[in-house]
Amino acid sequence: MTLVLSELSRFGIAMAADSAITFHEPLPTGESRLRVVLGAKKLQLIPKLNAGISVWGQGSIRIGDDVINIDTWIENIITEKEDDYDSLDSFANLLASEIRTFIQPIDVSHNPWGTVGFHLAGFVDYEGEPTQTFYHIHNGRSQALEMRGETVDDPSIVNANHDFPPNMARAFSGRLVWYRTRNGDLRIYNRLFGLLEQFLRRIERETHIVIPHSTSIADRAEWLKFQIKTMAELYEFSNLEARTIGGDIATLTIIADGTVDFRER
Repeated sequence: MTLVLSELSRFGIAMAADSAITFHEPLPTGESRLRVVLGAKKLQLIPKLNAGISVWGQGSIRIGDDVINIDTWIENIITEKEDDYDSLDSFANLLASEIRTFIQPIDVSHNPWGTVGFHLAGFVDYEGEPTQTFYHIHNGRSQALEMRGETVDDPSIVNANHDFPPNMARAFSGRLVWYRTRNGDLRIYNRLFGLLEQFLRRIERETHIVIPHSTSIADRAEWLKFQIKTMAELYEFSNLEARTIGGDIATLTIIADGTVDFRER
């Protein structure tokens, strides 16, 4: 499992990811147990596009007789397929097409929200201005599209869903945070940070103390990193056999002038 967070705000794009990969380790009994390995590069920069990509879900794929980690596979797509993409849209569709070769169609009725996915974010030219946009490439239904009254043609396979097109970014420009999404091990995260946000809003009303007090894209990235770090440390205190969130936490920020700040720990 994992925890990857992406956010588009008035400051720019902020992304964060832990470095844990969870897989089933076969046992001599024929059963299996969850094993967690740290050190995966689940958040990466796409230099040609000045964009960021992160991965959640399945930690490895089988190519012939070989099993390759998903982060290595992404890195190969970024570098070896560079001539096959020239935009965020073409990269999203290339990624979806390539991963379908290795990911079997899923039964949406039993697994409605997907088993593998990628966050892809960057700036595009929209009506003459650099504007944020976000793709979520994954199998399963798309909550973001369904909220707009759209559906995925075939949710059993991986699709390049344009969750937050640039026209929506323009419409949301008066807000602090325009769009956010999170994927991975959300069992506790959603409840904990949902309650924390309610508590912090109450504190702001009653005391005028603002948390988080964000004045830059770096602040937003640190807030995302704090959330992942909090979950990883809570899991260390738990009775979970496999602590599925952990390791170094990478952050990536992009602002409208094209400046990228990528920190791998």
